[in-house]
Amino acid sequence: MKTERAKEILVQLLRIPSPSGREDRIALYIMDFLHRLDYDVHIESDGEIIDLVVNPEAELFYEVHMDTIEPRAEPFVRGNIVYGTGASDIKGGIAAILLMLEQLRKENKDLNVGIVFVSDEEKGGRGSALFMERYRPKMAIVLEPTDLEVHIAHAGNIEAYFEVDGKEAHGACPESGINAIEQTFEMLQKLKELEPFKVKGKYFDPHIGIQELICENPFYLIPGLCKGRLEARLLPEQEVEDVLDLIDPILDEYTIRHEYTEIWDGYELSEDEEIVQIAKKAMEATGLNEFGGMRSWTDAINFMYNGTKTIVFGPGNLDISHTKNERIDVRDVVKASEFLMYVNEIYGKS
Repeated sequence: MKTERAKEILVQLLRIPSPSGREDRIALYIMDFLHRLDYDVHIESDGEIIDLVVNPEAELFYEVHMDTIEPRAEPFVRGNIVYGTGASDIKGGIAAILLMLEQLRKENKDLNVGIVFVSDEEKGGRGSALFMERYRPKMAIVLEPTDLEVHIAHAGNIEAYFEVDGKEAHGACPESGINAIEQTFEMLQKLKELEPFKVKGKYFDPHIGIQELICENPFYLIPGLCKGRLEARLLPEQEVEDVLDLIDPILDEYTIRHEYTEIWDGYELSEDEEIVQIAKKAMEATGLNEFGGMRSWTDAINFMYNGTKTIVFGPGNLDISHTKNERIDVRDVVKASEFLMYVNEIYGKS
């Protein structure tokens, strides 16, 4: 029965497109859902960003983002698998929270934690930044697709846009030109050979690669210019500034221009932290047993930078998030909801 209810809620959420900047309709749906359960909703906004806050005085918060990337796939259901943009990232997490709130009302139990539904995670993280300007909870669980692992570690990151200059020549005369594509991949190879990207990590390995590359060549030419975006994933213990000291000389050598657009250090919480201890008890109660590390940027970075001890957890799979084949098993949504129920109960007794 819970599985069918989770499926129903999730499909309703997926039928409301909510790409970053257009979260108003899904925010209204969530507000209506919460009001029908008789929960007070506090609206936080700066005129552009909107956050919905429940139980604002709590010291432990569940945080989940309402926005998705631009829609790439229409929602549909096949058995217990629900497909569609946002199914995994992270409307399955929203459904888990709403399912938990329904269950608390049915069992006449208190909501001991706070909940915030934020905007703009997929673009600039301004929703979580706004929340942290106005609230400073002691602990948080940020919902993201972790395959029901409790992520106590988080990657660091470096993102840079760059331009590599070559020299145009007729396409049949490569010896007379400098191929900007080949220069770009020579640069990438040197970056990959740096020591920070050769080590192994506890939960994931570091990585550096090119995620966007445009080399305009409307004529039969040796390409003279490439523009792209470079992304580096760092281990929690690797210092961003130390890695930048190694990357900078290579980018200076190969690019005519580069700009760092995202830079942040990762982190790893001790298993002795209160939020990790609470999560451990909830894991035991729900049959979960895996700790892990988050490989992507999440709102947890904004929380941790402002002093809130934060873990990341949720249903869904990060690997297939943002793809045309994004999907989630609603049984995992139910399991996530049960985990959140236990955390709420354990925290209420502490």
